[in-house]
Amino acid sequence: MSDSLVLKGLKDVRKHKGSEMMLVKPKRGGDVYPVKKWWALNSTQVTYTPCSVFKVTQNGLSVYLAVTTANFSSIRIDSSADFAFNFFGIHHINRGALFNENWELIEHYVFPKISGGRSMTVTPAGAACRPKIK
Repeated sequence: MSDSLVLKGLKDVRKHKGSEMMLVKPKRGGDVYPVKKWWALNSTQVTYTPCSVFKVTQNGLSVYLAVTTANFSSIRIDSSADFAFNFFGIHHINRGALFNENWELIEHYVFPKISGGRSMTVTPAGAACRPKIK
């Protein structure tokens, strides 16, 4: 129950080991998925940010992993049991987020470009629960 891949740019998946993570394409076409901004929420304004989105499925349960991407970005994503993620080789990517199947935020990730050090996991108050694998 582990998966690993390298994402180059917006949609180029390389060195994919496993079958749990699958890149999701927007229904309207294009390379990036417009995801509602999950940090610095403003109740009067909704802003969408372009992301590469992966559907991660383990034991019949699914979540969505979104990472802000650009043409020259790259990241290695490793997943393990219980929807735990590790990120390596992060270039030109600021943030990531984990959503449940209803697109409710579970937790989000602040990468070194912003955090100034290691990747940081943030679980906001009132966040959705991570699916429990039995």
